[in-house]
Amino acid sequence: MKKSFIAALLFISGIMARAFEVPSAVRGSQELLESGHWVYDSLAKISLEQGRIDFSDSSPLSISEIRSLLMEADYDSLSDTGKKEFDRVLSYTREKNIAFNASVFSLTFEPEVNIEGYYKANDDLDYVYDRYERRDFVKVPFAVQGGDWFTMKMDLAFRQNKGVMAHDDNYVNIPLEAGAVDVNFPDNGYFSTGYSFTDDAGVNFRLGTGTQSVGRSLTGSVIMSEYLTGTSWANLELYSRDFRYNMNVTQFNVDKYMYTHRLEARFFKKISFMAQESVLVYAPMELRFLNPLTIYHGMSPWRDYQPKEDDSETNVCAYLALKLNVVPVKYLRLYGMFAMTQYQTPYELENWPTDCTPNGLGFQGGAEVYVPCRDGYFHAWLEGYWADPYMYVKEDPNWSMVRTYAENIGDMAVFYEWVGSPFGPDTIAGELNAGYEVPDRWSVTGSYLFMARGEYSGTNIFTEALDWGGVDTACDPKEWVYPDPYNKKYGEEEARAIAKKQQSLTCPSGTPEYVNRMSLRGTLCASSAVKFTVQGAFTFIFNHDNNEGDFEYGPEFAFVTSIKLKEFLFK
Repeated sequence: MKKSFIAALLFISGIMARAFEVPSAVRGSQELLESGHWVYDSLAKISLEQGRIDFSDSSPLSISEIRSLLMEADYDSLSDTGKKEFDRVLSYTREKNIAFNASVFSLTFEPEVNIEGYYKANDDLDYVYDRYERRDFVKVPFAVQGGDWFTMKMDLAFRQNKGVMAHDDNYVNIPLEAGAVDVNFPDNGYFSTGYSFTDDAGVNFRLGTGTQSVGRSLTGSVIMSEYLTGTSWANLELYSRDFRYNMNVTQFNVDKYMYTHRLEARFFKKISFMAQESVLVYAPMELRFLNPLTIYHGMSPWRDYQPKEDDSETNVCAYLALKLNVVPVKYLRLYGMFAMTQYQTPYELENWPTDCTPNGLGFQGGAEVYVPCRDGYFHAWLEGYWADPYMYVKEDPNWSMVRTYAENIGDMAVFYEWVGSPFGPDTIAGELNAGYEVPDRWSVTGSYLFMARGEYSGTNIFTEALDWGGVDTACDPKEWVYPDPYNKKYGEEEARAIAKKQQSLTCPSGTPEYVNRMSLRGTLCASSAVKFTVQGAFTFIFNHDNNEGDFEYGPEFAFVTSIKLKEFLFK
């Protein structure tokens, strides 16, 4: 009787699915694809197969711009695998979502369920499958679309808060008690509008909250990465296949804004170069920084905020970034990214011997290969990273390149996130990643990461040197890590000697922590609706937490089942 009941239920469900058509709407042209979306990988596969570079290495991008980049491909010259990948991306841009339609407006939904389990053997080690990778238990992206003119979207979710995710004894992603629920959602939401002048040129304006990235990287861009979460931003972008301009205002915290101009050009379809100037100001938003074509450094804004005796650059952090991509041959991309918060020239060091300002330089470079093979792609990626001990760090945490926030439920955990790489300052790192993927079927990827981390790496300067909540706090110079030749805690000569020693620190500073991490990940797509992911990792660390002789090691495992509910309705 039980089997008969189930068979009857399935039969009735099939009849109802055919009798009642589920209302739907196609994705709007102004919808944005968040950082880390699989479409960016697909565009990289297609462009590298044709021996060219494109502008798909920054995000978020609109569906309209994604189509423009996709349509540059010469479809007939692609391999059979490349053609399938092209069709896959094009199909996504035309994909239907569950919708309520009213005239030119559509309210769309994309419900999904993710069930995760994880375990690590050593509580002294951080999770490899951490809060940045973990998925919401129930996620329902909700959008209001006005045809191809605009999209408003946010991610409704039922999930754990980040404080609970960090617990060593947390083994599933399901909120099991009231204090574990994230009540601060959504982390991602925006209004996006734009216009396409031609098939390959247009404009987009967006106002929202969420992640942004500049530069395609393996470990998180040194310039701006998806590991900076929860910022609010306004973004104006002019784009074509050979030129892109971006003006961006990003809010880190209350009265903490980063203003950015970004210019990027492509030459011979094989080389792209980007230059970015930014200024982070700890003050209310000002119109002078919203001029779309200006030079921030020429404004000398550091003179405008009542400089302290020991700080000639009060409330301001200047930021310069450069990015270069080269595709010398088919399937291969070489790249380099440079970012700088401070550089003391030899002239300054020679003529101002009492100045103790340290350099803040960071570099990232690597090589990426995508090669079509049988029904899929072989992928290999090697990347290196280096950052000064004072990269992103300024005279005060309030105008350092960091965002901080706290949960308002549960254990009230506080988090710090740098504008760029999650490795932060004072780190030398390298990662090798290789694998094979048959899109929409299965994949396997292995990686090895090595890091030499100084005492200022990661977010150590906050968790160990200063308990800072990031809201209207004036930092006590005695407690901050930045060189201070006027530190009243010491005599004048001693304070200057200490500051000079700090200024000369090299990476990795102090007692280096040596991190070795190996991981293996496999995915299996049971259908278009259901995907399984399994990941194992092993980490061993010498001089753990920068303590000489402290050795820690341990394995970790994670298992994920992802279910896209709308696929049951449209397939």
